[in-house]
Amino acid sequence: MKQFKQLVHNEIMKIFRRTATKIMFLLLLTVVIISGLVFRFMIMDNTVDDAAAGENGVSINIAAENDELSPGEQRQLEEQLLLQQYYEAEGVEPLTAEHVWNFVIANADTLSFITMFTVIIAAGIVAGEHTQGTIKLLLIRPVKRWKILLSKWTATMLFSFTMLIALIAFSWIVGLLFFQFNIGPSRWIEVVQGEIRDWHAGYYALIEYGLNFVSVIIMTTFAFMIGTVFRNTSLAIGLSLVAMFTGGQIVYLLSQYDWIKYVLFANTNLIQYVYNNPMIEGMTMPFSITMLSVYFAVFLAIATITFSKRDVAE
Repeated sequence: MKQFKQLVHNEIMKIFRRTATKIMFLLLLTVVIISGLVFRFMIMDNTVDDAAAGENGVSINIAAENDELSPGEQRQLEEQLLLQQYYEAEGVEPLTAEHVWNFVIANADTLSFITMFTVIIAAGIVAGEHTQGTIKLLLIRPVKRWKILLSKWTATMLFSFTMLIALIAFSWIVGLLFFQFNIGPSRWIEVVQGEIRDWHAGYYALIEYGLNFVSVIIMTTFAFMIGTVFRNTSLAIGLSLVAMFTGGQIVYLLSQYDWIKYVLFANTNLIQYVYNNPMIEGMTMPFSITMLSVYFAVFLAIATITFSKRDVAE
């Protein structure tokens, strides 16, 4: 175990010593700041439009009485009324747009940047050793190859987790600065499938970030496998990013076929189950977790077998 910890430590040092890694963290901070500015301006616009919004609300109520609303507008109105009744009955305040938790939760979508950054690291952590010609020096150590490979994967995961913590920290700091330390009420209340859901905002944020991070783990492991098998960083990055950005669309287009639920990208978006709205009817979270576990094991098995049996002289 001590030997493995040392291997992981060495790999982590390699990752964090790179200039590219520092740039990634700087870019992540920049994205959060831009997000904060956009949020702030949106709130200012909403404040300016309060009077218009009130008039629009009256118009909606009149339209509702005259049955002039579309089904979507009618559903939205019913949800608003349901929320208002809940606020009054429970004596709670809704989470305002200026609330820090609202900004932190919204930034969960920024994990796509962490996925891209981690894919870049994972794609080159093994392939780069071949490109630089350092793989022979690495393998002459009296350490089993699978341990060396696992240490590289573990270091990559620790890097991605560090970026996750950084994202949450950046979101909190920027949120507190832009929204004047407004931390007030912290209940996340919404209507899901016609029912009220009342959670602590921190718990909801944990679910959002946690479930989104599962996709980071899977895509990183996929890139890690491609980079290990083909020893080509560019190919691994390209395939992983193309799969990441097009996988969901392909699944949506083929959602009428029953077999599509077994495809990786039909299962990576676990957030769909939080809203009880799976992309493919009949799918459940336990099923998706099982499928992701199978893909995860297959990716690591392929990478390990290939790395262990490959002739370094090739």
